Amino acid sequence: MLNKFWDFIFPPFCVACNRPGEWWCGKCRGGVHLVKNKICPRCLTIGEHECEGDLPFGEVILFGFYHDPKLRALITKLKFSGVTVLKSDLIAFLKAQNDVVIDAGAVLVPMPLASHRLKERGFNQAGFVAEVLSEAFGWSNVIDSEVLERFVHSDPQSSLEHDLALRSKHINGAFKVVKRPPAHVVLIDDVVTTGATAAEAVRTLKSAGAERVDLVTLAVGA
Repeated sequence: MLNKFWDFIFPPFCVACNRPGEWWCGKCRGGVHLVKNKICPRCLTIGEHECEGDLPFGEVILFGFYHDPKLRALITKLKFSGVTVLKSDLIAFLKAQNDVVIDAGAVLVPMPLASHRLKERGFNQAGFVAEVLSEAFGWSNVIDSEVLERFVHSDPQSSLEHDLALRSKHINGAFKVVKRPPAHVVLIDDVVTTGATAAEAVRTLKSAGAERVDLVTLAVGA
């Protein structure tokens, strides 16, 4: 009832096409360029290839391509404007994809933000994504935002070229483990591009005792 009240006071318009009625309309949700082929956890290449990568992920699950303006608009509004009212529409989008099953004993760890970035945004979008994924796919896994901390102040990775070596050097040593991590971690984020940031987080978790770390994001960037 409260949501209906606020929708009456502030009528929703699609964040991607400005169509009235929903915060992310069914037409935009249904038109997202989806990731349909297997993703290599060593190099993030999609489909058949000869892998030469060494990324430390156990499994990688992605849903769409960040170059798609409909998905990019949703993530941008969520990430930089805090438009969390689109939660039900994002859940509807995820439910329309193949069901995603993860190990019941795995712990979901949202990708942490540096303290200044968290203060700027007011919330961690990765934590929000973890909640949405859990609701969409019926995961009962624990969400623990206190395992990993990002403490190095640095410019956003998006400000750099899409070069894995450059980004890896830039993010080196940016994370620390606050408490002993569980054996199986599922790292949650909104977007992965080269994988440099997520890989650094994974290596930090593994150095502290995690045995396997999977990665789940809404989109893969190019």
